[in-house]
Amino acid sequence: MSDKKSPTELIHEKKVLCLFNRVREGSLERIAKGNESDNAYFGMLRLKHFGYSAEYLEIEQFFSPGACRFLRKYVLNIHFAHAPLFRKILSYDIVFTSTAFGTFLLWVLYPFKKPKWVMFDFNLLGIIGDKKTLKQKIFSFLVSRSSGIVTISREGAEEIKKAFPKLKDKTQFIPLGTDTVWFAPQNIQEEDLIFSPGRDPGRDYKTFFEAVRDLSVSVIITARPQKLKKYSLPEKVKTSDLTAKEMVEMYAKAKIVVLPLHISDEYYNAMGCSTLVEAMAMGKAVIATRSATMESYIRDGENGILVPQNDAIALRNAINELLSDSDKRKRLGENVRKFAVEYCEAEKFAKNLTDFFEKI
Repeated sequence: MSDKKSPTELIHEKKVLCLFNRVREGSLERIAKGNESDNAYFGMLRLKHFGYSAEYLEIEQFFSPGACRFLRKYVLNIHFAHAPLFRKILSYDIVFTSTAFGTFLLWVLYPFKKPKWVMFDFNLLGIIGDKKTLKQKIFSFLVSRSSGIVTISREGAEEIKKAFPKLKDKTQFIPLGTDTVWFAPQNIQEEDLIFSPGRDPGRDYKTFFEAVRDLSVSVIITARPQKLKKYSLPEKVKTSDLTAKEMVEMYAKAKIVVLPLHISDEYYNAMGCSTLVEAMAMGKAVIATRSATMESYIRDGENGILVPQNDAIALRNAINELLSDSDKRKRLGENVRKFAVEYCEAEKFAKNLTDFFEKI
């Protein structure tokens, strides 16, 4: 697909600003060289295919490394990390972010013309909670003032509509996108291997280690070592820091992908969703802890297996079943690949985003 546009198209092209909570230094270069997918940008690089220009800002683009380290460590948290760039933010048509609540507050208070502010919901209801503390009340007020909300959980979208009736027509569930070309079935022989990817803090390793202890297969996890200090790792469990290409190879080698999640509250957080859609696109048999987000993608027994939270016996039984039943692994893998291509393909995600931007 050509990125060239006619002068008429360029006049009408809208500008989207994505605000992220982590520095992305060097990632665009790696993507351009074909060394990693663009999943971490949540559709940003593909919006241009649908009439929207998109880019991101972070203070590292404008200040010295030393100044940025000082600001991030002592002055700004993830919610205020973009506040020094507020004047630049005003030049865009739409801001798309899952964090940046501090900058969002500046946006709410700004009395003149400003861009639409769209929240990307990874756990908005969890942040708001029961609206009892001052912080929760402020977050709730800010969410109520947003121009729109995109959720990656079907039930999460319905709960947000209940919590904020005025946003009912401006809240939409859009399945999370993934690069189904980068993450695709490989011509690699499966090994006696269980793979548990992901580095977010919501992994239930206690239950997972109980489930895989004494199994004869190897287990690879990608957690940072400091996150595992309180656990006694089973002999077969190894940690590995993988490159983007090595991640694809590890997915392909594994017989099963397991996502053990610790859902710390009753809200609709999206823990594990990014790695879930990667594994789905790879055509792997997936076992995940049941949550509202997982249920938006996995149909239990049809394209994956869901197990109760904190249930090591159920998780172990599901693992043993798939290890011993190659036909079921193949069926689940084929079904989940079809689901990923139909609903989670990255271009479709970007198109759904631009349709939503037009709607609001």
